[in-house]
Amino acid sequence: MIRRKVSAAFMLRDGFSGKTLTGGAGTRCLLDGRPLYRPVWKRDGYLILTDLEPGEHELIVSRLSYRDETVILSIKEDSVLEDTISLKPGRGYRFPPETVRATLELRNGDKKASGAQLWLGIQPNTRIVLAQERVEAGENRTRLFCGGSTAMLPIPGHFLMMDKNAPELVYLRFLRDENGEFSLPLEAEHPRGTELVPMQSYTSDVE
Repeated sequence: MIRRKVSAAFMLRDGFSGKTLTGGAGTRCLLDGRPLYRPVWKRDGYLILTDLEPGEHELIVSRLSYRDETVILSIKEDSVLEDTISLKPGRGYRFPPETVRATLELRNGDKKASGAQLWLGIQPNTRIVLAQERVEAGENRTRLFCGGSTAMLPIPGHFLMMDKNAPELVYLRFLRDENGEFSLPLEAEHPRGTELVPMQSYTSDVE
């Protein structure tokens, strides 16, 4: 019997709607420049990578009507990397009729910021807020109140703690029964009611 070791698990989502992109139909993956001919797909939208050597790897995910997404993987010997890959709309994507389109131009002084990273927040229909009196700096577990279903939220994924005194970008690993866990200890203290807003990373066009 051949046994495989799971190295990474990625939830694939539509970067505009937040919906899970299930199955591997129409999806192509390159790992370190080589195609993955038989990637493992779970029914709930997870892409599973197995038997990767420890260290950094480059994963490129392509899907019809979406822009290619490049992810740098940091694989460790005794842990499984978990993350969400949000595919941004590309040519042929069908936006809802009420969609508002905007073009942003990033500048570094008097020049365009080519290849710069940009984080954008998404206002979801489901809100997540801190439910305990306060969470201390250095903690990575807390109680969270979710005002609806978490199915449309990028969990696991990046969120911004909307604390006006100490805003902080965090990575929420999971949320179950109001119990949440972050991948790293918090850098600052945050009070009850602080909202967590889903964030997506974009890279400006390279000229």
